[in-house]
Amino acid sequence: MTTLYQNARLTKIHHVHQEDKLILGFEGLPEHEFTCVVDFCLNGFYPYNILFDVYEYEVANLPSRLAAEFPSLSYYIHSGENWQIFHLSPQAGMGGIIVCATL
Repeated sequence: MTTLYQNARLTKIHHVHQEDKLILGFEGLPEHEFTCVVDFCLNGFYPYNILFDVYEYEVANLPSRLAAEFPSLSYYIHSGENWQIFHLSPQAGMGGIIVCATL
């Protein structure tokens, strides 16, 4: 993701299970679509959801603090495969992780 979504107000979450997509909608900005989504953990969706930033990692450069904060990442870390991991860092409200398969 680009800095376009830094400090953006998140207003919509749409999971398209059949297509392995997760779509995030933002106030006054274009939606952002994550593809090849295999897992996600989102928490704290409230009336005010402002992202500080969205960080993208691979398993090799994933900070240990994120692995500790999201125990579900353990499977992906030890799978021997590469994954794209997005961390939605909240300023207020919702935050979480999105795991996508790499092609």
